Amino acid sequence: MSHQPPSNQDQKAKQPVLVISSHVMTGAVGNRAASFALEAMGHPVWEVPTVLLPWHPGHGPSTRQTVDASAFAQSLDDITRHPDFTSLAGILTGYMGSVEQVKACTKLIKSLQEANPSALIVCDPVMGEEHGLYIDQSIAEAIRNELIPLADIITPNRFEFNWLTNSKGDRNEVLVETASTLPCQQIIVTSAFAMMRNSIANLLICKDDAEQEKLAILCEHQAVANPPSGTGDMFAALYLAHKLAGADNQTALKVASSAIFEVVARSVSQGYRDLEVARFADRFRHPMAMVNLRMIGGRPVLAKPRKAPKRPK
Repeated sequence: MSHQPPSNQDQKAKQPVLVISSHVMTGAVGNRAASFALEAMGHPVWEVPTVLLPWHPGHGPSTRQTVDASAFAQSLDDITRHPDFTSLAGILTGYMGSVEQVKACTKLIKSLQEANPSALIVCDPVMGEEHGLYIDQSIAEAIRNELIPLADIITPNRFEFNWLTNSKGDRNEVLVETASTLPCQQIIVTSAFAMMRNSIANLLICKDDAEQEKLAILCEHQAVANPPSGTGDMFAALYLAHKLAGADNQTALKVASSAIFEVVARSVSQGYRDLEVARFADRFRHPMAMVNLRMIGGRPVLAKPRKAPKRPK
């Protein structure tokens, strides 16, 4: 009996991913959301905390511990000497607790890019929301100036995108135009402007996989009232996982968005305070929720044609 050798994508799907973000002791945000999603997709995860919290700040005040800058930098240096460091398929960065942490992450990413140029670098610039920055401006500036230029993919929300680009995008067409000022290959603006009623949207701005022309694809789905925190962390992780599995940009956007919607909707409908990632982990791989794709400018997104049924002889 012959066996097919594993494909490059099969091998890549089993490679570890390094996640650097906040860690909560309860709930599913930051590392706990992103790492679980990646593990559910088959990736071993190397997890580095930047800050430690009993729970998400949205649940009320609690003790915050920022990992010591010197220990943090030394730990990342140790990781570069791990025998499997060059096998990392990607790095996902999220919440940063200090400027020094950003600098240490920058050094680590450059080391991996030199050792493994095919590794994907995703930066989720967790820095604020519509009411403003919730981290020190110096940290936000360090993320903008040092991490963003190294990233292949960034996943800011609309406020973060406008802050990074020093703009005030008030419609999707403006977001698309402004995106050219950023150096990343792919930009996904979460909380973009939905065109359907009572919906939310993710806007992917990238180059077409085949034709290398600029594309802007809006992925919309029904809004869920009072969603738990952690959706941005989980979305970035799922999009990365699908890209590592060989999905094209449009498919990765669609499947990741659908999975987030299902997990959020099920968590809310059953009354959970946080994302219930363990109970609904099967939705990561095979989500069934319908999402709507549309092009912002340019040619429309076309569905693959179905073959006509054969006529009886």
